[in-house]
Amino acid sequence: MARGGRGFRGALVVGLVALLAACSGGGSPDVPDDAVHLKAGEKVEFEGLTLEAANFGEESVSLIASDGKDFDDAVDLVIGRPGVVKGRSFELVAVEVDGEGEEVVEESGEAWIVPAED
Repeated sequence: MARGGRGFRGALVVGLVALLAACSGGGSPDVPDDAVHLKAGEKVEFEGLTLEAANFGEESVSLIASDGKDFDDAVDLVIGRPGVVKGRSFELVAVEVDGEGEEVVEESGEAWIVPAED
């Protein structure tokens, strides 16, 4: 019977490790391979535009775009709804922020966007 107890404990430890790994979060959310990854305070070049994310929310972000010719343009994106900036349509597919609800830190976070079909 003692052997059966060890086997059960071993299975329990393996199960707990798997559960903790699944809950730990680490890494990026599940996003398409072609998603553009934006981090607060960092500009990203994408097909002739310089993109930057600001004003992070739990399901939203402001996307600022520059084409190097005219003034910068911005659009507020909400997950699942496309928005147009500098004549290009983008959709926010995921966002990660520090905090929740009223405690969200709008100045920091990460967002993933994809070009949207017009």
